[in-house]
Amino acid sequence: MIIVTLRFFAVLREAFGAGIVEVELDAGTTGAELIELLAANNDDFSALQSVVRLAVNDEYVELGTILADKDDISFITPVSGG
Repeated sequence: MIIVTLRFFAVLREAFGAGIVEVELDAGTTGAELIELLAANNDDFSALQSVVRLAVNDEYVELGTILADKDDISFITPVSGG
């Protein structure tokens, strides 16, 4: 098992009711698997899962990246403005 920190911003912060959450995952969990897990448990996140990007330890990563103990994972959504 590994423990990772999840960071949510903007609409995702509202969806999860918190900006920072620590979770325990199985060793070998990928970014894609984490997104699927979160989407299965949160309808608001599920609606955005196809556009979410991940940054692990302040660097953008591919969804197939295997997460490690103590990783800091930020969920980045598209930003619009005018």
